[in-house]
Amino acid sequence: MEFAKLQGSGNDFILIDNRDGKVYQKIEELGVCLKEFILKVCQPHTGVGADGLILIEEPENPENDFRWQFFNADGSEAEMCGNGSRCAVRFCYDLGIVDEKVSFETIAGVVRAEVLEGGKRVKVQLTPPSEPLEKTLRVDGIDIEGVFINTGVPHFVAVVEDVENLDVKRLGRAIRFHEEFQPKGTNVNFIQPVSGDTVKIRTYERGVESETLACGTGATASAIVAYTRGLVKDKPVKVVTRSEEVLIIDFDDALKEVFLDGSVYKVFEGTLGYEIFS
Repeated sequence: MEFAKLQGSGNDFILIDNRDGKVYQKIEELGVCLKEFILKVCQPHTGVGADGLILIEEPENPENDFRWQFFNADGSEAEMCGNGSRCAVRFCYDLGIVDEKVSFETIAGVVRAEVLEGGKRVKVQLTPPSEPLEKTLRVDGIDIEGVFINTGVPHFVAVVEDVENLDVKRLGRAIRFHEEFQPKGTNVNFIQPVSGDTVKIRTYERGVESETLACGTGATASAIVAYTRGLVKDKPVKVVTRSEEVLIIDFDDALKEVFLDGSVYKVFEGTLGYEIFS
């Protein structure tokens, strides 16, 4: 089974063209379920290794270019993924499935995108976010103030003084599973403003259950929170990810049109072996 691995700002994904249904046929032959297939393929060291797996399928509405199924590395299905969407568009562009202007179907709704620089950059228009809500959480005996916002998937954004020296795994996990966000939990972002239009970010991702090098919807949530709370003054907002790559987030004041822009790289293409499922 042929696949490609792409990464956007350090978020890496395995992509498979499943318009012919070959993935479902193969997992039936292997005698595994879809979740087990995803877990083993995304596993570092023993698998390909990735933050998630994306299946490209035929759209339900022929006016759209394709439909995706997006899965986190733990096999759970997510409504949306900003960097994953940019990688999916680049993958489909390389295959000739789409041109420079793209629309595709997700659980969160139809996402529109634009291919730039021959695919080396992709800009996506995300679905409108929810209303930002101020929340104070009691975690490990201290109060943590932040903002909850859904930018396709749920995010909690907290401002910190020193984002570099923060135990993101411990604190992020505690907030991710906090009773306030049950049963589904939330992604967690810690941000530090560094100039009038720039913030640094570190993200604990639900489904990956660890810190990732970048998160597109998390960067978007953080940019919106930083701007609407007056932490930065100018748009578009530049978000410096853990990978040191910069995501550019732009939006109107009504938060009806939100754009995520950044680089996309193809890491490699390959053919999946099946011994890992034996």
